[in-house]
Amino acid sequence: MHETAVQPPPAPGKRDNPSLVTVVGTELARNKRGFLPWYHLLAPVIITVPLFLGSLGSSEAKAGQTFEVFRNVTLEFWGVLVPMTAGLAAALSVRADQDAWRLLLSYGVPRWRYFVGKVAMLGVLGLVSSTVLLVMLSLGAAISGKFPEAMGTVAAAVYLPWLVGLSMTALAVLVVLVWGMGPGIGVGVAGLLCGALVSDKSFWYAVPFSWPMRVVLPLAGIGPNGVPLPDDSPVTEMSAIPLAVALAAVLTALLLVAGSLHMSRKEI
Repeated sequence: MHETAVQPPPAPGKRDNPSLVTVVGTELARNKRGFLPWYHLLAPVIITVPLFLGSLGSSEAKAGQTFEVFRNVTLEFWGVLVPMTAGLAAALSVRADQDAWRLLLSYGVPRWRYFVGKVAMLGVLGLVSSTVLLVMLSLGAAISGKFPEAMGTVAAAVYLPWLVGLSMTALAVLVVLVWGMGPGIGVGVAGLLCGALVSDKSFWYAVPFSWPMRVVLPLAGIGPNGVPLPDDSPVTEMSAIPLAVALAAVLTALLLVAGSLHMSRKEI
């Protein structure tokens, strides 16, 4: 006679206890279709193609500075697009999960993982979008005959706004959870406006919405309007970058704690 193998019961503490990596992977799998992934993939393409074509007709192009114009204007757009994307993506993603969370919150899974997993998933999408932008800028440099010498600090100017912008993603997700979709999109709008109006001011550090744009300015050597800055401008000081990164890291940590506590107390 053949003996039937008996599967042991799940070990205590393992049931309904997926790791954070599993939660993030599940979030990514659930969001691999629809508006969000296409937006993050296509947004850098949509802003760079017309900007490159426009730079070909600029007066600077006649002096052989086509790529410099293209790079500056693109990075200007990127600095304000990062927080705007954070608000929009958080609003759409959280709203799409409202029905699913009614079921998921009834499980024994630590609820804080849902919040952190959501922020991490949106962060991964933002990283992908930043990489697409870097590829588009590299193509522009190659077409202009300036690759790789003209790239300079382009990679830092592309990825640092994403890194600092994680604080805006965490804020937007928390705002949507607490107050709804409209205020969450408002976080993005505030980031767009503050990036354009506050990032070059002396009090920029007090306005988190301006931080993604602030790290772009000294790296690209431009103002919020895309115009090159004079060498003696205080906006070109690199000391603003580590300060912005440190402030963003602290704010992100605080928001993750606040969001986790909110999810733990959230009623089904």
